[in-house]
Amino acid sequence: MAGITDKEVRSLINKAKSDGRAITQADGTIPGLTITVSKTGLAAWVLRYYAQGKRKETTIGQYPTWGTADAREKAKKLRQAVDEGVDVAQEKQRKKQEAVASLTIDALAAEYFAKAEKGINLTTGMRAHTFKQRKSLHERYVSPLIGNFAAGSVTPAQIVNVVKRAEFGGKTLPDITLTHCNLLFAHAVGNAVCATNPCRDLKLSAIIGQQEPAKELISRGATELADFLRELHRMPRHYELAVRLMLLTGVRINTIAEATVSEFNPDFAVWEVPHNRRKNRRHTKGPFVIPLPAQVVDWVRELIKLADGNEYLLPVNPIRGAGMRNPLSKSVTISGWINRVRIDSGGTWRRVTPHDLRSTCKSWLSELRVDYEVRQRYLDHSLVGIDAIYDKADYREHRLAAANKWLAFLNDLEAGKASENVIKLSNIA
Repeated sequence: MAGITDKEVRSLINKAKSDGRAITQADGTIPGLTITVSKTGLAAWVLRYYAQGKRKETTIGQYPTWGTADAREKAKKLRQAVDEGVDVAQEKQRKKQEAVASLTIDALAAEYFAKAEKGINLTTGMRAHTFKQRKSLHERYVSPLIGNFAAGSVTPAQIVNVVKRAEFGGKTLPDITLTHCNLLFAHAVGNAVCATNPCRDLKLSAIIGQQEPAKELISRGATELADFLRELHRMPRHYELAVRLMLLTGVRINTIAEATVSEFNPDFAVWEVPHNRRKNRRHTKGPFVIPLPAQVVDWVRELIKLADGNEYLLPVNPIRGAGMRNPLSKSVTISGWINRVRIDSGGTWRRVTPHDLRSTCKSWLSELRVDYEVRQRYLDHSLVGIDAIYDKADYREHRLAAANKWLAFLNDLEAGKASENVIKLSNIA
């Protein structure tokens, strides 16, 4: 038999698609060589044979990547191996498993980061900032110690050494590094690269001892807050307005640092934070729309004017040698200016961090008798329990009322018209 031709293969593909059914036809030149075509028209060469009395098959490759001549040549070699007693399908699987088992930690990390990068803009994906942080940690602490080791050979003792090495970089890095290794090996187990996760039974406290408790978030009282507000004029105007905006809206430092001019619509008095920049992405959809009081709209107009056509609300210079801007560098600058104001003015208030502003906002909203649900939505937090499932209200009007109440109180504090002991409270409808 002359064997099947390319023309006949193409005819089989068309017939399979038109009939909506799979078609199989033997080539005839090599015993067991067969072309199989799915109902969608996907064609592949398969060698069918018997090993230990059982019928088996191994895929040679897809058509037309493997043409008739190439498929026959490969099938001839496989057939010779079968005649010598080799189970070619089993041998192929063994070689594949050996290749997977020999995958190094750095190669595994490359696969993991490629997968993570695709999910950055998805609801449950890794945030861009976290992605950069994890890659940096891998390059600094994981790769130098175990990067060239086969993933399946890494022991818990080696992970312990990696975590201890990260301790020299800062007190928070061992925890993040152990988390990264845990996720990396979970990816390995899920892809049959490793049989077990060497991080599974490791506890951070056992590796580097009991850690210091996280810094307590401080809510500023009326006296401290009033003194702080009166000294903000010492900052460059755009940073002063940014700090006032953070305190009023309760947004996180990165939210303002990464903010672009396009997110603000002064005509509609709103700030729309894109969904991919919301920390609370898993339980939300779409942008986080922050309603702005009239006075804050004036701040935004001034910030846009100060940006002078720049993409970002708070422009920054390009990273030297990188040809790109890094909006996150502004978070360090904002923190620096907040502390500098305290020092330069001889301020008696305790050191203020950007996240203390968020804590202060949340606490004073409570003092001003803003409802719990409104406070949660105000700071883009999730509700808890059954409310998280059923309560999907936006509370935008209530949030605007709360913002106006909070802003009026801040203005009174700064002007010396309010005190910590004398606060006129009224419920928000």
